[in-house]
Amino acid sequence: GFARMIEKRSIDISKKLVFIIGGPHGFDQSLYSRGNLLLSLSKMTFTHDMVRLFFLEQIYRAFTIIHGSPYHHN
Repeated sequence: GFARMIEKRSIDISKKLVFIIGGPHGFDQSLYSRGNLLLSLSKMTFTHDMVRLFFLEQIYRAFTIIHGSPYHHN
């Protein structure tokens, strides 16, 4: 689902696709109102370093799916 969303938004939008990682308390309400989509990796709280790693892996997975590249070991 994430790969399909990335692919669709990459085609549909004329601007850059930007992801912002929030802190444990989220963002100021003014930032939420500027966004087009709100994603959550988990209801649990992780460190910024962990989230960067998790999210980078998910983006990598999405692009391997979009490009039809093998990802999983057989």
